[in-house]
Amino acid sequence: MKSLLTVPVHAMAISLLSFANPAIGMDLDPDKTLRDWQMQRLMDPSPRELEKERKGSVYIYDGLTEREVDAALETHFHRIQSMMFVGTVKTDERGKPMEDPKSGKYIQESGGCRD
Repeated sequence: MKSLLTVPVHAMAISLLSFANPAIGMDLDPDKTLRDWQMQRLMDPSPRELEKERKGSVYIYDGLTEREVDAALETHFHRIQSMMFVGTVKTDERGKPMEDPKSGKYIQESGGCRD
């Protein structure tokens, strides 16, 4: 085991800074982190996730874009019984999320339960 005295000073400084600010090197946007995780699960599920789907589990994907949902259905149609999509974000012809001009929020598909 290395003695603390043999650790380079800059390495120790970086280590101490990471305790002062634990967000260094971490994504600070929880929405992006969740979206990235959902896309990983949707497009490249782990063997364990696939096994759960084979046993009847359904995963609810929330807030993905129309383009992402369409790509998943084209690529993984055989898994459609294990997918549910809610809060799907409408996209323009370029695939960019559409925003409400008044609120600035993304426009989402209606599930029929609200206006």
